Amino acid sequence: MLIVLCVSKMAKNRFIVLDSFRGICAVCVVMYHLHWVGSLAEIDFFRGSGIFVEFFFVLSGFVLAHGYGFRESLNFKEFVRSRFFRLYPLHLFMLLVFVALEFGKWVVMEWFGFSFNNQPFSNDYSLDEFVPNLLLVHAWTPLTNPLSFNTPSWSISIEFYTYLLLFLTIVCARKFKPLIWAIIPSAIFMLDYYEMNLLVAPVMRGLSCFFGGAFCYVIFKNNHHRVSQLGTSLSSFIEVGLVVAVVAFVQSDIPYRSLVAPPLFCATVLWFALEKGVLSVWLKGRVFQLLGKLSYSIYMTHAAIIYLMTSLMLVLQKLTGLEVAPMVDGVRFFTTGYATVNSIIVLMILAMVVFCSYWTYHLVELKGLQVSKSFAGYKFARSG
Repeated sequence: MLIVLCVSKMAKNRFIVLDSFRGICAVCVVMYHLHWVGSLAEIDFFRGSGIFVEFFFVLSGFVLAHGYGFRESLNFKEFVRSRFFRLYPLHLFMLLVFVALEFGKWVVMEWFGFSFNNQPFSNDYSLDEFVPNLLLVHAWTPLTNPLSFNTPSWSISIEFYTYLLLFLTIVCARKFKPLIWAIIPSAIFMLDYYEMNLLVAPVMRGLSCFFGGAFCYVIFKNNHHRVSQLGTSLSSFIEVGLVVAVVAFVQSDIPYRSLVAPPLFCATVLWFALEKGVLSVWLKGRVFQLLGKLSYSIYMTHAAIIYLMTSLMLVLQKLTGLEVAPMVDGVRFFTTGYATVNSIIVLMILAMVVFCSYWTYHLVELKGLQVSKSFAGYKFARSG
């Protein structure tokens, strides 16, 4: 979730449909992390939706290449400031939320004598992992736990430093950057295929998809005027075909999923950026646009809400003796005993995630962007 983390514009317009895809994928990732017996979250499509993090990386590479890749001049400080304040405020906020949740667990254990399965600040929430999370390096090394504290933040860790790599390719290899953007995913594809793990898995996963998306933008930039002449009927047919292919792929169990995902997602992003078919018209609806706007918050907040739900269900299980939080093949599931009720709870949790995301978007994300603009305004005032 990774998720596309910038505001994109083509000429005077945003890639509105890609914004909608970002929101839809964020919701699918939430469903992927919910485990309620017999509920909607257990259908095959949502069980495979973890792969949509690759989609986020592709989207991000595509949009960042559009926003920055072909500028005449690119200032490092302005670039880093823009990217930092887009990502970091919400990441830091959620990191502190998880620290508060672990502290709350300690209070419950010390004051009320209630025991949880894991001690506070242990395992994925060990204080040893706090500094790597704070510095956003926890997904880059074999010595740190990429899934520590706020689990989805592993992709943000990859995303932030990949931005810096993108900047280097733009300013240091202006004429050859499309070639570099093509070589990086191709090289990682070969390393992955031959199981040569020269980099940790999250890094390979992020770099291949991000730069694959960047190279897709080169194709789009050079060909969209010609392709956009295609009729609505043909465009709609291709859109439907791509969506069917993505749905079939996500819910399948085919081998080499990590190798198939990037080219399929690149093709989907490339085509839907044209916004020519009937599905594109549908995806421009207000609901999808709202989800797109809240997508980063949805992605970053849902793990904390699931954490709270898990804690409450474990407390309920110990107080009542009912098996409402069974372990199934090493995965913690939850159940009320009724599949329909479980589905209703899943939808309620999803609604809660969206509700909380609305507030984090306005109170954290937008505030971070305002701080970034204030820095830019201060610099302009001094230079003036």
